[in-house]
Amino acid sequence: MSNSIRAAMAPLGPVHVRLTSFVRGDAKGPGIGIMNAPTAAEATAELHRVARVAGADKVVSVAADYRRAALAGGTTSTQWRIDVQAWGTAMAPVKVEPSEQPEEQRAQAADKAKDQAKDRDAASKAQDARADAQDSAEQAKSRDAAASEQAAAQRIDAVPQPATPVADAPVAVATTSESTPAPSAPAASQR
Repeated sequence: MSNSIRAAMAPLGPVHVRLTSFVRGDAKGPGIGIMNAPTAAEATAELHRVARVAGADKVVSVAADYRRAALAGGTTSTQWRIDVQAWGTAMAPVKVEPSEQPEEQRAQAADKAKDQAKDRDAASKAQDARADAQDSAEQAKSRDAAASEQAAAQRIDAVPQPATPVADAPVAVATTSESTPAPSAPAASQR
């Protein structure tokens, strides 16, 4: 007794093949060794090929029919029509698709969705933290720049100013002489 598990097979539908040929022969029937006359074996093989193309793994209930009929007779030869048919039922493995997922699979899918949501939230929080850190760094740079400007201004204010003049120091006074006549405006001619 074998413990192997076989896949269930379901019928795909009927398959039918018909091969036809015309041959010459004598009054007793088609000539012996005629190469273009189909046989029942060829029809059955063609039936299996057609089923495989349709997606079947095998064909069950295979049957074949071989018929010949004399079409025209003459003094030396007769023309025969040969029809060979084969038919059967194409079978394919059943593809089981559960209509509902088991409870455990649904729970796993829900957990996976929750984990993905947590990952998205964590990623957005990390991105926000990076943006806040960049903003903080820019603010720190601007504060440092302002502090250095204030320090530079305080250093300039800390430089000693020159002393005020003493009362005993000679003072230079500028004088102007009034002896130089001021240029006068040209007299306007009256006409």
